[in-house]
Amino acid sequence: MEPKRRIPRQLPRLRTPLARAVVPVVAGILFFAALGGITYGIAALLSGNGEGIRLGDREFVIGRVDIAAARIVRHGPLLYADLRGTDGKQAIVVDHDPKLPDTEGWAVYFAYRADRGPECLISVNEATQALQDCNGTTVTVADLERAEPAAEVVVEMTKRPTVKIRFAAALPTTTTTDASV
Repeated sequence: MEPKRRIPRQLPRLRTPLARAVVPVVAGILFFAALGGITYGIAALLSGNGEGIRLGDREFVIGRVDIAAARIVRHGPLLYADLRGTDGKQAIVVDHDPKLPDTEGWAVYFAYRADRGPECLISVNEATQALQDCNGTTVTVADLERAEPAAEVVVEMTKRPTVKIRFAAALPTTTTTDASV
């Protein structure tokens, strides 16, 4: 006796031209709507930002202290554009005193002359690697506005010491209490 052959079950077919045109379009719209909802849900879950928007980190890692200090000796102070904002007026300059150990002697400045303000930003002359102001005059870090307390240089003493810039929003707040109260 021969075994019974099973006939595969066929999927229902759309019979009318209207159904064949509309159903795939509606299915595609539903698919992308579901995909967008899932993506939004994942983003909302991961953000966990109920207090507001945080644009960027409060710390900027420059790198290992020995490498950063050697780079400053070779090329001069380091200019970092727009670490504190995106308007072009928030650039900073990091310098290191070569007479001090790599873990000491770091300073951070705003990238404008102290006597001219943010309207005259500092740039690096590509040919000489020197800092120059908006008029092309060569300047040194002594001419620049100090960034403390808005920003400070922090050396993190780990296996390989790292130098970072920490901005005021991340600086620990200190409170004083009056003992006479």
